[in-house]
Amino acid sequence: MAEESSRYEGSVFAVKGSVITVYELDSLTFDETGRSFVDSVDDEGRFAFDSLALNSPYVLIEKREPYDSVSVRVDLGDIKLDTTVKYRAFKSIVDLRQTQSVSVNSLTSAKIPLLREFIADGKTFVEANRMAEHEILEGFGIYEDLGAFETLNEENSELPYVSALVWCGDLSLRYDIERREKFILYASPKNVVGKGKLVERYYKNSLKMATYEIGYLAKLDGLGQCTESRENDVGKIKGQKNGTFFDVVCRSGKWTMGFKSIEHVNGTMVDNRDGKEYKTVTYNWGDGTQTWMAENLDFTDVNGVSCRQYLGESDCDALGREYPWLAAMKIDYDDLKVYSISAKGDTAFMTKECVDNMWFENNPCDTLFFDVVDSTNGDTYTRNWYSNFADIVEKSNVNSYQGICPDGWRMPTSNDWASLLRHLGSQYGVDYGDVVPVLYDEVATGFGLNSSVLLLYDDLFDMVYYRRGAFKNSFLVVDDHWFVVDLFNNDISGFGLDGASSGKHAFVYKLENYSNDTDIGNPYEPYGSASVRCIKN
Repeated sequence: MAEESSRYEGSVFAVKGSVITVYELDSLTFDETGRSFVDSVDDEGRFAFDSLALNSPYVLIEKREPYDSVSVRVDLGDIKLDTTVKYRAFKSIVDLRQTQSVSVNSLTSAKIPLLREFIADGKTFVEANRMAEHEILEGFGIYEDLGAFETLNEENSELPYVSALVWCGDLSLRYDIERREKFILYASPKNVVGKGKLVERYYKNSLKMATYEIGYLAKLDGLGQCTESRENDVGKIKGQKNGTFFDVVCRSGKWTMGFKSIEHVNGTMVDNRDGKEYKTVTYNWGDGTQTWMAENLDFTDVNGVSCRQYLGESDCDALGREYPWLAAMKIDYDDLKVYSISAKGDTAFMTKECVDNMWFENNPCDTLFFDVVDSTNGDTYTRNWYSNFADIVEKSNVNSYQGICPDGWRMPTSNDWASLLRHLGSQYGVDYGDVVPVLYDEVATGFGLNSSVLLLYDDLFDMVYYRRGAFKNSFLVVDDHWFVVDLFNNDISGFGLDGASSGKHAFVYKLENYSNDTDIGNPYEPYGSASVRCIKN
């Protein structure tokens, strides 16, 4: 008995110019009966069949959707654009009695072969739908119910992220993790505050997409399901490049990039000078206790204080301030002497003029300070540079030097950092030179280092895109003029505790290869700026 389509009135939203074909299906076999109806999508993204008589409530809806494929070709030396419109097809099988609106998408297309297989095995349409969707999601490492695939366009649906996975190949997924996602995952949310709703939305969507990508790769690399019983289990997923890996951890039912959690106590403190509150973290190592600020210092009443400009934008709220070493140590410019004594006994001092021009090209002092020509024989040599730093800060005072830190807190020493890394290394079973990445996982260690992320809005194309990210943090210490935590760069792909991913960081390299004495190597070292992490007395 034919039934009028008005009883199943619904709508399908699609790109203008799409061609919609409805194929009637046999109610028992779900094979096509040979009856079909065709219409095109109008300007509002809808299609409609004014008169449609069906003998079955089950139909297959096919959407052929146009998309612009712009390519460049060269014909006899002339560059031409090929803007031929191409089509891609999506399908969905629906029960019109239960359908008011439907999304025809990549997931509903992928479901059809499984749906027909389960129906052939005697399952009802509802059972077959549920089983097919469960199997497809599990293939992507997703073990929760995200709703019917036909509801993909509904508000707050998670299915668009899964649909995006359908179009991602294995290598493209690993490339995204290497080049973009790891930086976004470890960036402070403050990084995008005030930069527009579109930038904030891009950031949140990227975080969500990264979660699904990592879960999918964990499935592909055989890590199994992250369950409550496996909380804090760790594993590795492969990067795109041979030999690169990413450490992942089972956390709250999902695999996420990161490390197992170790014992630490989170807290807060208030700087009474300006009322700003900071996160703190305390570690009890057994042979001692360390309490660190878990955020970079953001105290502004200091000469020469600046916002970090590493990515070309001011991100003071997210990354704290940068302080000239002298200002952070509360040492007057005139009190510190930076000098070099030549083989002939001639002494050269760093002058204020040189300091003022140190970031500019063609600084007239550079030739004097680095390449010295001996007038007697014409030989060129590099000067060795020293300072009277030891006369200002006695070694007995380095472990209690407050500097610009709040009352009850002090500037850390290189040994404070070394102790932190060595104890963390013992917790994670790696050399202290390879443990630096765990400082970025706030859940695991509470330390809260942040990556830098540059997201840009392009008003020409009305879009947001990822420009670059970096793991680079520089910190001042009391017993050295320049101390750097330099974690990764854009050329190193992995993120983990193996040598291929981490390697020797500049921070650790300096600990191992330089002594904290008056030989500073570079005459400009005491005048550079970096961040401050205070440690509790």
